[in-house]
Amino acid sequence: MAFSQFRHFLAIARTLHFGKAAEELGMTQPHLSRAIARLEAELGISLFLRTSRKVQLTAAGEVFQSEALELVQGQQRAMLLTRAASVQGKQVIRIGFVSAALYHLLPAMLRELRVTHAGVRTELREASTQEQLNLLAGGDIDIGLGHPPVERSYRIVNEVLLSDHFDALLPADHDLAHESSVSFSQLAVHPFVLFPEEQGPVLYSAIRDQCRLAGYPLVTSQTATRLHSQCSLIAAGLGIGLAPVQSRSLQVEGTVRVPINPYPTTLQLPLAVFRDGRRRSNLHEDCLLILRRLSRSRADSLAT
Repeated sequence: MAFSQFRHFLAIARTLHFGKAAEELGMTQPHLSRAIARLEAELGISLFLRTSRKVQLTAAGEVFQSEALELVQGQQRAMLLTRAASVQGKQVIRIGFVSAALYHLLPAMLRELRVTHAGVRTELREASTQEQLNLLAGGDIDIGLGHPPVERSYRIVNEVLLSDHFDALLPADHDLAHESSVSFSQLAVHPFVLFPEEQGPVLYSAIRDQCRLAGYPLVTSQTATRLHSQCSLIAAGLGIGLAPVQSRSLQVEGTVRVPINPYPTTLQLPLAVFRDGRRRSNLHEDCLLILRRLSRSRADSLAT
């Protein structure tokens, strides 16, 4: 069984259309149909249910899709790693990160890495947690820094490093801007500027639940994927928001931070390191050790 057969199958499984898949693969539809027929004959099972109106995967086809995708991604990883190993005298660490990692942990790790591993080249890529998991699965990054929880994977390992909480972020002219602290009940009555729900469904749900506990539905006036964008929208008076405590170095004119007290225990922002459990190297392990130590030190400083 050749890898080309897996790619042919995956193209149809993704599009559920022989014509579109053939066009994507740069081959004729009859040629693709014959290739899939040979694959099914070799396996002795039907992978697709075909009618004049639609194509869909059989139960066996769904299982085969998962395994075929893993094999193709493994081939891609092998090629990338082999090419990386051929670069003489160069070590590269490829790191994906969410914006919360920029406030302290990632810059501190990079500074230390430059001292302890002077010859190492770093490649950085800002991406959402889900994007990082996809990049790890494809072998495109070595380490990810993102927000759990995530769907469990037998191969992708995650380890929580820190757990942050939030300040209220208010327009400078807001009625609550001069308070020494605010409760979530005081915040819940106002419209929020937040991240899109699909970006962090667990945290978004926790915010919604806190508003409900306060007796109000969550009203989101605007969404933005990055904190600095949210800050700008809040400065414009479009709503209030929440900002991680570790991001206090980020100051946007026209906004004010106010501590939340009492603080809801369910509103946490964990930061974890993600990696492929099947890929280990001395450089990866050294990076993990640095991250763990910096996280412990940071947690101790926030506790005092």
